[in-house]
Amino acid sequence: MRRPLTLAAIAIPLIAAFFAACGGSGSETTQGAGAASSSGSGGAGGAGNGGEGLGGDIFGDSGVGQLVSIDVTPKDLVIEVVNGQIPPPITYKATGLTNSGSVVDVVGSWTYDRGDIGNIVPANGAFTASGLLGGTGTVTFEADGVKGSTTATVKLRYLDDSQMIDPSIKQQFPTAAEADPALSLLYPYDKTVFPRGLLGPTIQWNGGNAGDVYHIHIKSPAFEYETWRTVPPPSRFDFPKLPDDIWRKLTDSTNGDVQVDIARFDGTKAYVAKTQTWKIAPANLAGTIYYWEVNTGSVVRIKPGDLGPEAFLTPPPGVGCVACHSVSKDGTRLVASFHGGYSPWGTFDTATGTSLFNTNASSGFQAISPNGSHVLWRHWNDGAFNGTGFLSLSTYNSDVELAQLNPGGGFPSHPAWSGDGQKIAFSMRTDGNGLDFTQSTLWVTDVNLAVPSFSNTKQIVTNDAGRPTVTFPTFSPDSKWIAFERSTMARSRGALAEIWLTNTDGSVVIPLDNTNGMNHIEAEQTTTNYEPTFNPFSLGGYFWLVIVSERKYGNTLLDTNPNTRRKQLWVTAIDANPVPGQDPSHPAFWLPGQGLDNQNMRGEWAKSPCKQLGEGCNAGFDCCDGFCKPDAQSGALVCSDQAQGCSKLGEACMSSANCCDPDAKCIGGFCASDGPK
Repeated sequence: MRRPLTLAAIAIPLIAAFFAACGGSGSETTQGAGAASSSGSGGAGGAGNGGEGLGGDIFGDSGVGQLVSIDVTPKDLVIEVVNGQIPPPITYKATGLTNSGSVVDVVGSWTYDRGDIGNIVPANGAFTASGLLGGTGTVTFEADGVKGSTTATVKLRYLDDSQMIDPSIKQQFPTAAEADPALSLLYPYDKTVFPRGLLGPTIQWNGGNAGDVYHIHIKSPAFEYETWRTVPPPSRFDFPKLPDDIWRKLTDSTNGDVQVDIARFDGTKAYVAKTQTWKIAPANLAGTIYYWEVNTGSVVRIKPGDLGPEAFLTPPPGVGCVACHSVSKDGTRLVASFHGGYSPWGTFDTATGTSLFNTNASSGFQAISPNGSHVLWRHWNDGAFNGTGFLSLSTYNSDVELAQLNPGGGFPSHPAWSGDGQKIAFSMRTDGNGLDFTQSTLWVTDVNLAVPSFSNTKQIVTNDAGRPTVTFPTFSPDSKWIAFERSTMARSRGALAEIWLTNTDGSVVIPLDNTNGMNHIEAEQTTTNYEPTFNPFSLGGYFWLVIVSERKYGNTLLDTNPNTRRKQLWVTAIDANPVPGQDPSHPAFWLPGQGLDNQNMRGEWAKSPCKQLGEGCNAGFDCCDGFCKPDAQSGALVCSDQAQGCSKLGEACMSSANCCDPDAKCIGGFCASDGPK
């Protein structure tokens, strides 16, 4: 039974008696249980000699006993912010329990560990949602070392009835019982994993009429969006950006599953909703994708979240195209070929686009080292197949051969460097030429730049009659896995191709069925996937892979003719801890911002040009020094040096021991989650 006692009524007289008995001066003052003395060495709650904290038996012989726990109410509160309107503050209360079973009032300090979601007044426990995003945090009350806590969830809820749909129609959706015979959701695909920081996807579906009304309902534990509207065919819905960016609010408020329901009213009745589940990874996509716009013959680049691509390398006068490019993983340099035909190569500074070196040596496809110091080239080998060939290793600013990769028995082609700089993966072709070949297998070799050489060169993946071309390898951020293309031929136009995954010794080989669209799109569309490239960072528990695909895009791109269908960039999430025998990939999404009117291919993913000390950042990998910290004055995140302490997720590391999170791993030089939760 609760004792009707307060600290002011109990603690102060007892403390005074304590001081009298112990010869104290009585000059100390208190502020209730948990308050430290203002002077002297024996005040209640003080840390001085002879005094006991609140956890001690400061209540003497009163029978109240020692404080052992604190209870915080209300418990596990969910606060809704509807259409951006912040509700009045909620005041939390703390009560203490002593070892004698007495319940007493306590005085201490309140904290909330998610300042982006809400804030709490330390003195009185008044909690107010920020309205910026939803999520769950922990409310904690502490009195002299004894703590009590509970959760507080802020849920953002948006009700959008801007089309003023008849209430009698809206009322039919919750009670609908009949399955929709016509509605077909096309894009995104069920089970897609999205990162944060992107432009929102365009939801696309077929099966409705011009006057049909749709109920679109999207929800996660900390976010909910509902709208009723007509969406005439071809039916497409973009997440509103005003007055709030709904997709940004959804993704920033969600870590995990999102349920997406779309239900239709056909003028007579409402049908049961078609449902999908998406997953939001708790990280923004980092880096820059450099890709070839075939129509313009140029290399352009786009950062995930950009509204459109940025021109980077355009053909100079007399040059037909700039293509067959490779970017250093640190994002400092790019190597590319020119003209077509014999394809001489050159290197460029990615920060400025400045040409660093041009050569007249025939090449084609090159690979540049992770730090941009060296280039592997000479894919073309004078164009004609004569049974054997090699690749030459040079510095980025010279075509002087330092070492030669010459396994024998074919031509090394389509090379790719591992992020740790220690391995090269390549295709070994045994027919055709640098552009057009059908017979190839996948190989790896160790590379040593200190003493330029190659060693332990071996085949790891063979081909087969159905897909005799095994090529376009790319290393995962941890350099332990290689994604590659299995195809009917090296040139993509009209080829039947899928994306696969292997470890570096070839003992595990996995088809990435979800990436290829298996069970999500028509069967003939699942063999239109080419040229994978991994993001150099592990983000949100996933590796991220950009591919080229000629598949249909919802009801926006519908051409299926192999001679004219559109090449576009798609991105897929790969679990960062693949398990042998299991597909670690997830359905791909179309990369927002790229031009729909262009043929886009050969996406090369690299770190964005880094930022200097004091410049704004989102994570450590944005910064040249690898650390992103709050500014002491403004609190804004800026690039900084790491004077001491551990590395947060996304910050530079030498080993996993450098990471603050004990479950994090050092992957590609940055602390990262070890896998999706």
